Amino acid sequence: MDPKKVLVVDDEEDIAQTIRFALERVGHQVFMAADGNQALEVARRVLPDVMILDVMLPERNGYNVSRTLKEEFERGQLPHDIKILMLTARKLDSPQREEFVSTWAKADRYMYKPFQMRQLLQWVDELAESEAA
Repeated sequence: MDPKKVLVVDDEEDIAQTIRFALERVGHQVFMAADGNQALEVARRVLPDVMILDVMLPERNGYNVSRTLKEEFERGQLPHDIKILMLTARKLDSPQREEFVSTWAKADRYMYKPFQMRQLLQWVDELAESEAA
């Protein structure tokens, strides 16, 4: 698989750098952001293939960032659909609420912390390939 552009958005520096290291080891080009507003700015500028997006962020939460980018693509403001892998440590209080929030955010996949790095890398590759198709 060709190297892909991946935007990692997490305000926890150790998690962000660990993900960055793993992605770079398999050849991806990695960009970083630490809050929701910066995530939107970087995503619009570099147009990543995949975004790994934490839910709990300063400035603007990951759900809002995801929905904003998906709607910009739907309106033709972005040239391609940025695939979004949402990372969260929080399970919501009910399956119905979780389904509603995930549908509202329009993210492509959800992964709970703590996660297995091998699974994260596999999902990034799958999302990148689905974007290219």
